[in-house]
Amino acid sequence: MSRIVIKLSGEALKDGNDLVASTNLEKVVKIIKMLKDKHQIAIVVGGGNYFRGKEHPEFAKITGDTIGMLGTVINALYIKNILDKNNISCNIDTPFSFPNLISKVDNIKELYDKGNIIIFGGGVGKSGYSTDSGVILASEKVDADLIIKLTNVDGVYDKDPKIFKDAQKFDYLTYDEILNKNLKIMDTYAIKECAKRKIKILVMNFQSYEKIKDYFQGQLIGTVIGV
Repeated sequence: MSRIVIKLSGEALKDGNDLVASTNLEKVVKIIKMLKDKHQIAIVVGGGNYFRGKEHPEFAKITGDTIGMLGTVINALYIKNILDKNNISCNIDTPFSFPNLISKVDNIKELYDKGNIIIFGGGVGKSGYSTDSGVILASEKVDADLIIKLTNVDGVYDKDPKIFKDAQKFDYLTYDEILNKNLKIMDTYAIKECAKRKIKILVMNFQSYEKIKDYFQGQLIGTVIGV
């Protein structure tokens, strides 16, 4: 049994002009159903489907970061709603206080250990930190041993495969190789923390979500990052 944190970008929920597409929410449900009987699962969701601060220089940084963090909370509510509809026990954990809107949960690890899906929204609750830092915080809270990063490509490449036709995909990488090659998978702090805690990272395409089960059957999918 693995203790998993799934990193889901806000963009992964988007489809065309639909900022949160029901088809993509259904894929999240299918992933959870696929894994929950044999693994413990948490989800860290981004907010890039609503707002990306670096694309809006007219906003003060702290304002842009705050909008982005609140976007992740909105996405967490969308995910909780679809899981509730499918009778999947789940809770939201956020560094912000929303009295009468989102119940504050203090026993996150206990609920996670019992099989509840924990949905993390709001990052670390401070300006200047990426969602990657939120992934590390979530991993600490639930004592995760695997991060599954769902992206819009099928693994880690030496350069952008959408731009360069000769881009080469890596099957395996060490944490040091990620840092030395300056591959932009997660920020430097997050990679170093994963190395320190010996948390494996699986990078794969969200649209190929059904292949996640193949990873647990020992098959090669995406890119695996470890020691």
